[in-house]
Amino acid sequence: MKAIGNTKFNTAFTLLELLVVMAITAIMLGLLLGPMLQSFNFTRRVQRVAQAQDTARHLMEVIAREIADAAYVFDNSRVINPLVTSNPVNDATLRFDLTDQRGNLVTFYLPYTKIDFVLPERVTTATGVIDPTDGSDYVPPGRRRGNPPALPVLAGRTVVRYFIARRDPSRPYSNRNEQLLATAAVDNPYVLWRAQFVLYERNSNGQFVPNTRLFKLDSNGQPILDEPGFFYDTSTAPNGRSYMRNWLEVSRPVTEVEDIDLVNVQYDSRTGQIVQVTPLIQFLPGLVTDDPAVPTALGDAANEMPNALPTAYTTKKGGWSYPFVVTIYRNGFATAYMTGNVGNQLVVARGAADAFRFNITAYQLMQSAGCYDEGTWAPDVCSNLPDPWIQGGGSWERNPSSLSAPFPYLPFQIEPLSGTVNFAIPAVAVFRPGEKPVFEYLARNTQVDESGRRYLLLSEPDINNTASNNRQSPLRLLQAVSIVPGSERIWGPDQTAPPGVEPRMVLYTRVPWNTTPGPNQYRINYRGMSGGHPTLQTGYVEFWPLWQVPSGTRADGTPYDLLRVTYSIQANTEGDVVKVDYMTRSQYTVAINVKLYDPTTGDPLLMSLTTQVRVRNLLR
Repeated sequence: MKAIGNTKFNTAFTLLELLVVMAITAIMLGLLLGPMLQSFNFTRRVQRVAQAQDTARHLMEVIAREIADAAYVFDNSRVINPLVTSNPVNDATLRFDLTDQRGNLVTFYLPYTKIDFVLPERVTTATGVIDPTDGSDYVPPGRRRGNPPALPVLAGRTVVRYFIARRDPSRPYSNRNEQLLATAAVDNPYVLWRAQFVLYERNSNGQFVPNTRLFKLDSNGQPILDEPGFFYDTSTAPNGRSYMRNWLEVSRPVTEVEDIDLVNVQYDSRTGQIVQVTPLIQFLPGLVTDDPAVPTALGDAANEMPNALPTAYTTKKGGWSYPFVVTIYRNGFATAYMTGNVGNQLVVARGAADAFRFNITAYQLMQSAGCYDEGTWAPDVCSNLPDPWIQGGGSWERNPSSLSAPFPYLPFQIEPLSGTVNFAIPAVAVFRPGEKPVFEYLARNTQVDESGRRYLLLSEPDINNTASNNRQSPLRLLQAVSIVPGSERIWGPDQTAPPGVEPRMVLYTRVPWNTTPGPNQYRINYRGMSGGHPTLQTGYVEFWPLWQVPSGTRADGTPYDLLRVTYSIQANTEGDVVKVDYMTRSQYTVAINVKLYDPTTGDPLLMSLTTQVRVRNLLR
């Protein structure tokens, strides 16, 4: 019995043998399951990469198509509107509130993270067409009063806004894959939103008023389009709800993908502070450098000036965005430039930044206030506006002592939408704000030359003085200045009135240079030379040689022989070359970077796409 028992005992596995078998099994399972698990992880990673690619391509296709069809694109560059005082609220940027790894809230303002554009109007059987000029129902061209609809596309009233914002605007930003110190249990990353709205809506009376549910109003009662924190504004709108809630009603996220985040935050590994924040979707206006602007006209035979200097130069693309720089080359050298970065003003400068300037911003303010139009001129308003002409930090001293050395100013204005540099400015723009926007002369002071021709030199001072001396003519104050052909208007007493009868003021008619003026007519020399015979000088105006100048005073105190003259001047020359560096809204660079995270390791996976979109329907 003992032998049999010993035999059974000797045939069993020992503990050591079991351990060895278990170890070998574990190794075999590791060798088999490891690659299998790695293949599963790799498959999930590839799926996430494919998901990022599909998301980026879909976004690019939708956004590019909508921008290309847009009838108008708002300027989304960071530089302020030149007619608005510098203010962060007016910057076309978005606000990003982030928490560093120490729990401190930090705010960043990032440009090109928002784009607004107007959709073209669609024709439907239900709604018909909306007239883009005033928002009323469309009227066929044959029955319209005023201008016909804009072509090639009708600009609708619907605005689309793409912007980057937190998925839940009421909660702080949080991303467990990026932050060591999570601010919330659930991720709340930045995603792309699409809003569709109208800037103006009809009220109960059928009138179009600003959309105050979404926008606050500026001092002029117009909606403020660019507010960096518009999506997070919890203040109460006129409809009784918060602006945030109103925006959520017209917006929807277009990147609803798990673990997506559209900002890249870099932290300092030692301090935990945020070093840099980069938006992963950007809408950048196309960059055009050294674009030679083309003269719009090389001559004007109708104005007796077949060799007339061009007043307007146009670039290949319009819709300029700020900043942009206009450079004028004269005699092969850059003698003047314009930029939007000198004290937040658009200025024309020559040489150093503090040298001779013409302030375009101040000029546009004067122009919009009607200070260069006698019909809308209000001295109490115009005298309080800034002076367009400055030298360094002070006003340009306009005095007779400067006539021996006229200032080398080169004034011009710009029209960003059409992409035009315009050298024609009203001659009265040379004078200080508040001065009368018309030149006044007395016919009794006109001269008669040896041939019996009665003439007036517009280069002489007028009698329209606001100080102790008469105003000097801009034709003597500026270098290389001439009169824009056809821009002059001359009013004077009716030369056909009988003697002893109060003559009425009439607008005189210009006649060709080879014709002797008759009653109520004149001929003029737009561009001549300084000195020499009067007929060769710029601003020579010749009247009817048999004119008997009347004497007397009207009931309002003005003399019978008063002459009133307005005209525009230009200070560019034949050899000037105009080149412009600008960003254009007629062509956008759309950069889309979709960042997802590896579901196993949490590592970021980035998919990048960049394309150029031509806004083919942009109206210049």
